[in-house]
Amino acid sequence: MSPPLEPQADFMKFPTVFLALALAAGAAQARDVTHELGTTDVPDSPERIVVLEFSFIDALAALNLAPVGIADDDQRDRVQPVWSERIGDDWTSVGTRKTPNLEIIASLQPDLIIADKSRHAAVYETLGQIAPTVVYDSLTGDYEDMLAVADEIGTALGRAEEMDAFQAGHGARMDALRADVSEQTQGDDAQFGVINANVLWLHSPKSYVGSLLASFGFAPVMPLTGSDSYGELYQKTTLEQLSALDPGLLILGKSGDGRTLDQDWNADSLWQQIDAVERGRLFNVSSDLWSRARGMLTAEEIAADIRDIAATLK
Repeated sequence: MSPPLEPQADFMKFPTVFLALALAAGAAQARDVTHELGTTDVPDSPERIVVLEFSFIDALAALNLAPVGIADDDQRDRVQPVWSERIGDDWTSVGTRKTPNLEIIASLQPDLIIADKSRHAAVYETLGQIAPTVVYDSLTGDYEDMLAVADEIGTALGRAEEMDAFQAGHGARMDALRADVSEQTQGDDAQFGVINANVLWLHSPKSYVGSLLASFGFAPVMPLTGSDSYGELYQKTTLEQLSALDPGLLILGKSGDGRTLDQDWNADSLWQQIDAVERGRLFNVSSDLWSRARGMLTAEEIAADIRDIAATLK
């Protein structure tokens, strides 16, 4: 499991031939959409949409819209099953979220691209030459930010009423799940982190998962900071630092069945004395779901995991 990807990257130069192809594919423009990096004319009913972050898949899936291209990190299994049930599998990988392949994007002749502010600001102008491009904050957004972005995407697509209806249902489902665990979670603290063979990355209270845990009544473990920068949201953490935080409940996101750092720590007294470890409150979850899959449909799956975890607490 790799840590969350750092924003910004160098992009390959965009060949003229693909620029010409993209411009030739332009669709009639119908509405001005204001987003993080400006205002873009967006087609009235875009049909060939490319998404460059996983949360944007979720927004389209909520509307039963299938993108033609997805930045899937060259790993199709990172597209969550709950999304595939709604969007199918007839889409093309456009490479990684950090450095999407501009030639492939252009070859799909999209009529709309949805990009992330942190990852794609440097290539925004080039994306805009391929197709109308709107940019939102996914990488550094929390749960409420994700909901707001989904609402904006619904408006940009001319599907505001449908998105409002889905969000109302989502809110009701989340409230029901919160009610199921309210007695178990109140007064407990909880910490989420992603761990691989070499590194533990803790997600701060202002991160997406941190804010989601707080919405279920868990108290934060890490101190609150005034910054929502990438480095503050996702912090590389040593065993000594984790021991000092001493979480009462620890949820670790893991990918696959490979060795992870906590297995090396298992014989260390610092690890064994952490409250969550000592009390048997250590839980493993999917890092792809919990760390990467920010969205409404996936939040409901994370909430189901939280319900299962909470059932063991009291």
